[in-house]
Amino acid sequence: MNANLTQRIIVAAIFAPVIVTSAKLGGIWFIAALIIIALFSVYELLLMHNAVGAFPEKILTFSFSAATLVNAHYTKVDETHVILLFVVLLLAVELFRKNGSPIQNLGAAFLGLLYIPLSLSTLIDLRKSDPHGNLIVMIFACVWIADTFAYFGGKYLGHLVFKRKFFERHSPNKTWEGFLSGLVGSILTALVFGETLLTAIAAEHLWAMGLLIGIFSALGDLVESMLKRDSGVKDSSGLIPGHGGFLDRFDSLIFSAPVVFLYVKYGM
Repeated sequence: MNANLTQRIIVAAIFAPVIVTSAKLGGIWFIAALIIIALFSVYELLLMHNAVGAFPEKILTFSFSAATLVNAHYTKVDETHVILLFVVLLLAVELFRKNGSPIQNLGAAFLGLLYIPLSLSTLIDLRKSDPHGNLIVMIFACVWIADTFAYFGGKYLGHLVFKRKFFERHSPNKTWEGFLSGLVGSILTALVFGETLLTAIAAEHLWAMGLLIGIFSALGDLVESMLKRDSGVKDSSGLIPGHGGFLDRFDSLIFSAPVVFLYVKYGM
C-alpha cells in the first residue's frame, strides 16, 4: 500500500465519523460542519482565481458564504434576497478596489458563493425533512463509495474494455471503467440504505438517487479538475493529507447535493 493511499485511509477514518455524526445530530452541529467545509473550499477556490489574475473581495464572500448556510436552516430571509444583497454590496465595494479587473473579481466572487455555499445549503434543506439524518448520511456514503470504487476500478480495470479515456481534456487519468465502477458503487450504496435505514423510500427512487449521485459526483470532480488545470495547480491546497484540499475532497458532494435535493423535492 502506497503512502498516499495510507494517508487517505487514515484521514477518512478520522473525518468520516465526525461528518456522519454531525449529519445525524443535525441543527447547529451539521451547520457548523458545512460552514467549515464551505469556507475552506471557498478559500481554495479564491486562491485558484488569484492564480489567473482575479482578486475577489474575500470578506464579503466569506461572510455571505456562512450566512447562506445559517439562513438555510433558520430561514429568516428568502435565499434569493441574501444573494441579492451580496450582489449589491459586492458591486458597491468593487468601486473602491484597485486590485485586478473588476469584471474578473466580481465573476470570481459570484462563482464562489453560487458554486459552493448555495450548493451545500441544499443539504440543510434536505435535513429538515429527514428526522434521523439517514438520507444525508446516504448521500455522503454514495459520494465516498463512488469515489472509492472509481479509484480502484480505474486502477485495476482501466482500459480493459474502453480504450478511450473518460474525459482526457480535463482529467487525463480518468477511465470509463473507473467512472462505471463509481456508478455501480453509488447505486449499490443507495440500495443498501434502502434495505436498512431508508426502508420507507421506494426502490426506484433509491436507484434514481444512486444513479444521479454517481453521475454528478464524477461531473463535480471533472469541474474541479477543469478549474485546477486553468489555474495551473495540482491540488486545491494541501490542507487534508492524502486528499489535497477541502475542494478536492468535497467537489463531488458540492455538485451532486443540489441534484438530489431537486429530485427529492420534485421527483418523489
